[in-house]
Amino acid sequence: MGKTEWLVDSGASSHMTSVRDKFVSMKELKTPVRITIADGKKIDAVAMGTVGLKLMDGTSVTLSDVLYIPEVEGSLISVAKLAEKDVVAQFSKDKCVFRYGDATVMEAKRCGNVYKLKIVRDEVCHAATASRKEPWAVVHARHGHIPYAK
Repeated sequence: MGKTEWLVDSGASSHMTSVRDKFVSMKELKTPVRITIADGKKIDAVAMGTVGLKLMDGTSVTLSDVLYIPEVEGSLISVAKLAEKDVVAQFSKDKCVFRYGDATVMEAKRCGNVYKLKIVRDEVCHAATASRKEPWAVVHARHGHIPYAK
């Protein structure tokens, strides 16, 4: 898996990556967080922060509370963490669509038995660089914030 792919993981407890340069902000953890990965191996998260991603369609997405784990292979998006922000993942045979209310936030394409979110190579996004005009609620959801009213 390359730096430009994030796997959608319905079993991951947190978003995580080994790609340090994707972080917009990062805070070293005083005590590493021990994570057990799918094969049973235990690895340590050494920092946590906010990751900015620019999707292939030009959309900017910000993930909060992303664990930095140097030993992990690639990057994972936690379906559970998105669900905590009222983002719904809808899986079909060829893609996974993430929705916030009626709006599509992002899509991941199925490749074999995994769903991959493709991002622009070596691009760190900041919230202020979003180029498409979207309704406030959609932008808010993309940045991982809980809505103040429903």
